[in-house]
Amino acid sequence: MLTLAAKLGFLLRRRPGPDGEPPSNRTLSAEFRALPGHTRGGSVQQLANLRAGDDDNPTTNTLTALATILGAPSAFLLPGWDDVAVLSVIECNPTARDVVRHLEGLPQGDLEALLGDLRKRRMELGLEPEVPVTEIPTEIDTGDVTRRYRRRRSMKEAAKYAADSLEGGL
Repeated sequence: MLTLAAKLGFLLRRRPGPDGEPPSNRTLSAEFRALPGHTRGGSVQQLANLRAGDDDNPTTNTLTALATILGAPSAFLLPGWDDVAVLSVIECNPTARDVVRHLEGLPQGDLEALLGDLRKRRMELGLEPEVPVTEIPTEIDTGDVTRRYRRRRSMKEAAKYAADSLEGGL
């Protein structure tokens, strides 16, 4: 079962910014606050904690807002719901929901026969008969992955820089 942090990392990598990198926590926080009717949550620190796996119990309002921002079904961010492709089809297609409802109570053999018929129909339409499962890495996205950072000064360099600044040498 995927963690919330792994799911967020997956969704963020699917949505790179103009620089090709996942959006920063600051960008996500601004989008969070811009949602209509939004009143609480979505701070930069909260988003950093969610991405790092330090907070795995946000409110449903926070999950719904994140799902909206990241273009995913809200259910995907809940525990136990790891297949974003299936959830997207079910969320966006009322007919698919109806098909799933009609599967309830059918014997296993009938389900396997239906799956065979679906594969056959997909081939007739020129589609691949098998639909691959989306593999989601289980690592946690700290929000720092692939981010470029300015090199930090050593203590010696920082002391020299401070001394030069005080003397007006910059």
